[in-house]
Amino acid sequence: MRYISVISKIGLMLWLLNPMGAFAAGSSSTSESTSNYANTASTSYLMKQAQQQLSQQKYQRAFDLLKKEILLNPDNADGWNLLGFSARKMGDFETAQQAYNKALSLDPKHTQAMEYMGEMYLSLNQPDEAKKLLSKLDRLCSFNCKDRDMLKAAIEAYTQKNS
Repeated sequence: MRYISVISKIGLMLWLLNPMGAFAAGSSSTSESTSNYANTASTSYLMKQAQQQLSQQKYQRAFDLLKKEILLNPDNADGWNLLGFSARKMGDFETAQQAYNKALSLDPKHTQAMEYMGEMYLSLNQPDEAKKLLSKLDRLCSFNCKDRDMLKAAIEAYTQKNS
């Protein structure tokens, strides 16, 4: 009897975390913009589902999944970073900034969080803040630093557009 009770509780917890597919096998299909950090073998089910939603540009659904992820794993810098990404894509820059700051407090060398935060600053017409993050990325990165290169290109495009 106790065994059934434990199974029921586990099933209820899974359903609460993902009522749309608590027992479905998940597949991860990430877009280029969200693939740097959250593709490890230890990535949680919620992270994989959030990445899939992000690749389909379903930012609200990803945001909801990522909120659950960080409740369960509050020290997950990747989760905070992607929470910021989805919030930014929905236009919630305050939440995005808080999430990026949390990701960077957990992992001060999280280059993707710096790149995404820099893009947020460009959206807010704060190119000097974006350039500060690019400077940090220049110090952290050497060769083949995708995040640095992406932020540099975004700053250049912003500068051309606003000249």
